[in-house]
Amino acid sequence: MTEGPLWHPLLRRLPLLLLVGAGVLLWQSPLFPQPHTLVWDVPPELAVTRAEVQLWQGSALVARAEWPEPPHGALVQRLQLRSGTYRALVFLVLADGSTAKDARPVEVGREETLRVATAPR
Repeated sequence: MTEGPLWHPLLRRLPLLLLVGAGVLLWQSPLFPQPHTLVWDVPPELAVTRAEVQLWQGSALVARAEWPEPPHGALVQRLQLRSGTYRALVFLVLADGSTAKDARPVEVGREETLRVATAPR
């Protein structure tokens, strides 16, 4: 009775292997937030002393980051996000005391790193 196709070691483990495979596929699906790195490109001609970035989805604030020190290069933010369209608000305080802001949509898909060019006014 221990012989036959149902007692093959692989067939006994097949339900477990299928369950693990389905879990991995579901885990990498857009149903769950995935890690993303957002790189906010600030124009180099701006002398930025402080920066703040807000990421909104509808009326909900999803993420907020602040750089109280003068940033050197791009602003980098690591987040867990679902795929979709977000609205980004960028606020910059310049060396002369004036402020600049920018608002733009950000489309999050499967890519791990997103570069967002800011054009503050």
